[in-house]
Amino acid sequence: MNIIGKIFVFAVFIMSLVFMSFAIALFSTHTNWRDEINRTAEQIQPGKPLGLKFQLQQAQKERKDLESEVKDLRRKVNESEAARDQVIAKIQTALEEKDKELQDLRKEKDAREDKRVTAETDLAAANQELKRAADKIEELRADIAKQQNKVNEAVARSSKLAGDLHEKESLLEIATERKAQLEKQVANARLLLKQYGLAIETLPRDQVPTAGGIVTAVADDSIEVTLGGDDGVQMGHFLEVYRDDEYLGRAQVISVKPDRSVARVIREFKRGDIQPGDRVATRLKA
Repeated sequence: MNIIGKIFVFAVFIMSLVFMSFAIALFSTHTNWRDEINRTAEQIQPGKPLGLKFQLQQAQKERKDLESEVKDLRRKVNESEAARDQVIAKIQTALEEKDKELQDLRKEKDAREDKRVTAETDLAAANQELKRAADKIEELRADIAKQQNKVNEAVARSSKLAGDLHEKESLLEIATERKAQLEKQVANARLLLKQYGLAIETLPRDQVPTAGGIVTAVADDSIEVTLGGDDGVQMGHFLEVYRDDEYLGRAQVISVKPDRSVARVIREFKRGDIQPGDRVATRLKA
C-alpha cells in the first residue's frame, strides 16, 4: 500500500470516528434535538456536549484540513514521483552511457586482442626469420673462415712468390751484370786476338756438354740447379730431371751463372713433382 492509500484509510478512519460520534450523540440525547444540533460553543453548559451542528462544522473543517493535507501529500507524492522519474531518467541515461562506454571498451579490448594476436604472429615470424638469418650468418661465417684461410694461403703464397721473385730478380740482375762483364771480356778478347790476327771459335749452341747436377730450389715452374757456365751450360740448353730411375721432366735454361743456373720446367714434358735434391743432366744415358 502506497502513501495515498494510507492517507485515504486514515481519512476514512477519521470520518468513521466522526460519524460514530455523531451517532452516539444522537442516541444519547432524546430531547431538544434542534437545540442540541444548533448549540454553539458560546452556549455550552458544563456537563453537556457540543451541538451536533457545531460538531458537524468542526468535522467539515477537519475534513477540509484533511483534504488540504491530502492535497499537500498528493502534491508531495507527485513531486517525489517527478523527482523519482528524474532520478530514474538520470540513472537510465547514466546506464546507457556506461553501457556505451562498456561497448567501446569491449571493442577496444577486441581491437587490442587482435593487435596482440597479430603481434604474436609477427613475433613468431620475426623469430623464424631471425633463426634463418642466424643460420645464414653461421654459414657466412664458415664461408668467411674458409675464404680467410684461402686468403691467408694466398697471402703466404704471394709472400713466397714475392720472395722468389725478389730472388729471381737478384739472380737476373747478377746474370745481367755477369753477362755484361762476359760480353766486355769477349769484346776485349776479340780485340786482342784481332790485333794478333786470330779469331775466336765459340762452341755451337747445339753442342751441349755432358754434365750432371742437383736441383737446389723449386718455385712454381722454375728450378735452380748446380750446373752453371763453368760446366758449359748456356741459356737455351735443355736439362733432364729425374729421381733415381723415375723421369720427372725437362727444363730449359733461362739464366746462367758460373756455378748455378735457373731453368723453366716445360709442362709438356712434366711427369711428376720436382723437389729439391732431384738430379738433372744435360743428357740422359741410354
